[in-house]
Amino acid sequence: MMYNFNCHMQFLTIALILLSVGAKKIDRNVPHGHFGVLPQYEPGPFDLSLEAKDEKQLSDGKSVMKQIMPKSGEGGGSGKAICVQDIEAPKSAVWNQILRLDDYSKKVPKVVKSKNYLVKKQRDGTFKVKTHQKLGVMPGYAYENFFEHTYAPKDDSLTWHLDYEKKSDFDDVAGHWHIEEHPQKPGYTRVYYACDVKMQSSVPGPVLKFISKSALRQATAWVKKESESAPNGKIPKEYSVAGVKTPQTSSSGGRFAFTKK
Repeated sequence: MMYNFNCHMQFLTIALILLSVGAKKIDRNVPHGHFGVLPQYEPGPFDLSLEAKDEKQLSDGKSVMKQIMPKSGEGGGSGKAICVQDIEAPKSAVWNQILRLDDYSKKVPKVVKSKNYLVKKQRDGTFKVKTHQKLGVMPGYAYENFFEHTYAPKDDSLTWHLDYEKKSDFDDVAGHWHIEEHPQKPGYTRVYYACDVKMQSSVPGPVLKFISKSALRQATAWVKKESESAPNGKIPKEYSVAGVKTPQTSSSGGRFAFTKK
């Protein structure tokens, strides 16, 4: 059988050209293209109730998945998934973990790089936190995003969406952490977590499975593990000082429940 060397070289040249086009660098310092398409979460408690079987599961150290249905006229079909977890540590220790966004790449599954680029106290007492994050779900599927968080101390909540002044790989994001003192166990904290993500295009099943289900449980699991290992942790000092802080380390949040476009 004859081997056509010239044909082979032409094929390699075409392949390299296609790869170089596919790997074209994205300009991240341009507007995202819209200012939000997903309904955003408001700071404060989630509107859901736990049944006796849920309380039993939580007391056994397991997380509970609940679903909040949309209110009349809101649309949204199947509603939103919420993950609930009890943690044997006070609220300050839990916030110590959640708010240290720069450390997420060291302890949050699939977060490979993260860095805050703004932490600023607002006049209403909340804090605006902007974070650059890279999420590596599986080989060939990594996502780079820019998040804008709002930490509301009075509401014990952290909510977030994309920073629409920059170009992210996700089409949109709506997330919410809310924590409360445990209703029956002194020294314990009850954590609620939700994050909805809308993709720019379709993704493989394994990627969708991780982000829609696995990531919700993993999010509360790492917070539980880290908080219980450091129960004396305090809320980071930058969240009690007015003004702008230029962060020196790195991170962002990312455990996601996906909505197909």
